[in-house]
Amino acid sequence: MRNLVALVAALALLAPGSPSRAAGASPPPRYPQAFATDLGTTKLIGESDADAPVSGVQIFVAAGLDREAPNKNGVAALVAECILRTPVGDAGATPLPLRDAVVASGGSITYTIDGRSAHYYVEGRAEDMGRLLGLMGKALAAPDFSAPTLAAARASLTGRVNELENSALLVGIEMFRRSYYLTSAAGPALGTPTTLALLTRADAMSFYLATYRRRALSVSAVGRIAPELAGQVQALADALPDGPVSAVNERARIIPALAPRIVAHRDVAAPWVVVGFAAPAPNSRDFGAMLVLESLLSDAFERSSTTTLGIAEKSVGASYLYDSTPASLIVYVNGTEIDPSLALRELLVVSKSLAQKPIGADMLRRFKLAAEGQFLENSVDLADRSYLLGTFASQGLGSDAINTALAALESTSAADVQRVAKNYLQRYIVALVLPRDNQGS
Repeated sequence: MRNLVALVAALALLAPGSPSRAAGASPPPRYPQAFATDLGTTKLIGESDADAPVSGVQIFVAAGLDREAPNKNGVAALVAECILRTPVGDAGATPLPLRDAVVASGGSITYTIDGRSAHYYVEGRAEDMGRLLGLMGKALAAPDFSAPTLAAARASLTGRVNELENSALLVGIEMFRRSYYLTSAAGPALGTPTTLALLTRADAMSFYLATYRRRALSVSAVGRIAPELAGQVQALADALPDGPVSAVNERARIIPALAPRIVAHRDVAAPWVVVGFAAPAPNSRDFGAMLVLESLLSDAFERSSTTTLGIAEKSVGASYLYDSTPASLIVYVNGTEIDPSLALRELLVVSKSLAQKPIGADMLRRFKLAAEGQFLENSVDLADRSYLLGTFASQGLGSDAINTALAALESTSAADVQRVAKNYLQRYIVALVLPRDNQGS
């Protein structure tokens, strides 16, 4: 608690100053200039890195939570899981499930469901990417929704959901999302055992036909990029039918001034607190300032740490969730490390202090550097870089999206931080995840 109390005092004492870097300081690291290739209804954005040993390709489909029907939560994940289980292969060869076929061809494939998309990540050597994307294209074009595949996909997702129930942080985030969003983006990313059990083959097929279209596709690639990649992505896109994709309803509740508090009980060792705020979209002028606030709130308790702490080890952390529309900011308190009631009070004091007075030049510089470091740390591997490149580009930051995001952070002033703290951090929802034996607390 000493560090956050000191931070509150520093906010009150430091005078506003210039947001510029120290004289002679080098500019923040920048990634190679990205390129964009228009493939008709599909766009390929790439960042070529000759030093990378492999290529990473992120395939975004506008088939995320925000396109699920209110009573069909989990269908986006069920479709994606079936796609990875769809048998594919060369003519005359024994077909393998897509996941296994990609591994047998020297690559790897994963998927993630978020508020705005289902995105598939394929990694492999540049010379193998044509074959890997060819296998992916076959599964995308004709997914296997047979009863055995659906049953296996449903069982796998149910097991993963049950495992996630042991994460107090994820439970708290889902509680906030259910209280904040007025659309299907409020649902758990993988569904629940109950909703998954009710989904049918017709549900999966209907969702697939409505969302897996060429116009719903975008692709980002990083690493060692072969000249043939554009043609390979074009072939993958051509495997999907053309046609319009319906618009989504992007709505969230106005968070009331009297902060709502919601409670859940889980098999956790100690209470966790998750505080959710509204947040600006990446293409907003407030984006850079929110990155600074994310870093400031996340590091407030661990400024003296000499190592990078994981979620379970941090007393307090923050995460800027820009994968849904509208975006949000999550601040969590880990009750195994600190008294959650005291930490929550101190965090709210910090939020009010940030809105009342601009932070000083030294503190601004310190947290801008920390935010840059956190941003870069979150984009070290090809999977993260390709995701950031694609998701930021789709939200209006242009083809050179990562460098644009870093530039927005660098240009942030103390006045920007104060304005954003005042506009976004004064209203919040508090989610409490308590141990089951504390139900009377």
